[in-house]
Order: sequence, then structure tokens, then C-alpha cells
Amino acid sequence: MAIGGALTYEVHSQKEDFNITPGQDLTLNWGISQYLPLIKDKKLLAEVGPAGYDSWQITDSSGQESADSVHEQVHAVGGQLGLSYVPWNLALNFHYLYEYYSEDRFQGQVLGLNVYVKW
Repeated sequence: MAIGGALTYEVHSQKEDFNITPGQDLTLNWGISQYLPLIKDKKLLAEVGPAGYDSWQITDSSGQESADSVHEQVHAVGGQLGLSYVPWNLALNFHYLYEYYSEDRFQGQVLGLNVYVKW
């Protein structure tokens, strides 16, 4: 079993060609996964579990073109599915996340495919 989380803090600078500096953001990415052997010798593993992220703008934007003091936020949840072949140190991971809530920004979906190889 694997439990992962990453907390990031973003500091933005003034946007080029615009008089606006976006507010700073705090984002939490998280996931839980379980590895399941697909063959008896455990060389081929499946990985499955939930994942998501939550992001909040925690300071006001500044500048003449800053329209309001509403802070952006977005929250997403979904799942991840992976396949690992241990002898080759190879892993293939797919994830899908649905943004179920957003404020003052676009709302959507995230699809991702990662390939890991350790030489």
C-alpha cells in the first residue's frame, strides 16, 4: 500500500503585458494506492486507488486589472490505475480526476498517463 501527499505553495509575479499579480496559491495533491500481484511470482503488479487535489488562492491579486477580491479555488477527486513490471523497473500509470467544485476559475477534468523507467 502507498499513501502520498504533496503540499505546494506558489508565489506569482506580475503577468507579462498586464498590470496584475495573481494571489499566492496553496495546493494539496494526494493519493492512496494498493498494489496487487497479477502473477504468482509478483513480477507483474497492478496499482489501484483514489487520488485528488485541492487548491486555494490564499492572498488577494493586486494591480489595476485586478477585478475583485474573490479567491480562486478548485477541488478534484478521481482514481488511478497502474501496471508495474518489476524486473524491468517499469511502471505505467493512468489517472482521471474530476473537478467537482471551482470558484472564480474554469472547472474541468484531468487525464494523465505516466511512464516510469529506472535505469
